[in-house]
Amino acid sequence: MSGAPSSWSTVWSAVLDAASAGPGTALLDVGCGEGALCACAAARGALVHGIDIEPDAIAVAVERVPRGDFRIGMMEALPWPDAAFDVVTGLNAFQYAMDVDDALQEARRVTRPGGRVVVCKWGAPSDNELMGYLRSLTGAGGPDEALAAPDPVDDAIARSRLTVVATGEIPLSVDFDDDASLARALGAAGIDATPAALAAAGPHRREDGGYRFSNRVRLRVLQAAG
Repeated sequence: MSGAPSSWSTVWSAVLDAASAGPGTALLDVGCGEGALCACAAARGALVHGIDIEPDAIAVAVERVPRGDFRIGMMEALPWPDAAFDVVTGLNAFQYAMDVDDALQEARRVTRPGGRVVVCKWGAPSDNELMGYLRSLTGAGGPDEALAAPDPVDDAIARSRLTVVATGEIPLSVDFDDDASLARALGAAGIDATPAALAAAGPHRREDGGYRFSNRVRLRVLQAAG
């Protein structure tokens, strides 16, 4: 999967295509947030379920997809029975689990034999201009450390009883309209939007005064044993 920079809607579509999600597909999205992926899946006729630890996000998801089954909880303890779903998705989710191994095993448990677990998350630091920019401001480690650091999700996948059946990458740009929107994003990340911090984003400045950071997300399709 490659091409021009895409929006999150393109990423959601790629995840659902990889999951073969369609009419009647029983789908669970772990770390579902406000239900954006679930809304796209419901539009395809899937029977959607979601779980997130944030009550406010779940409230928005319920409003967005009234027929969905949304619950507050942790991905390491999914409140559904074994083999309940055709597919489980996790979009920028599994890396935030308290125990990534347990979260993947729970995803496998609730997936029917032969079903799919689709993991989609930011790519390597070398493919993520926004991460590189933020790291340059915080001084957290260095580029060599970031490239050498093991990926906990990759490691957990290797230990799991899930087989990787497909992989891909999706270009994704992150855009900010102006200095003020970039400053708000920095503040949300706990970084002071000083003049020097904004100046450091100069290489990513668009002609219209906004900013664009090119990134990639990685997609891995895993299959539960049949």
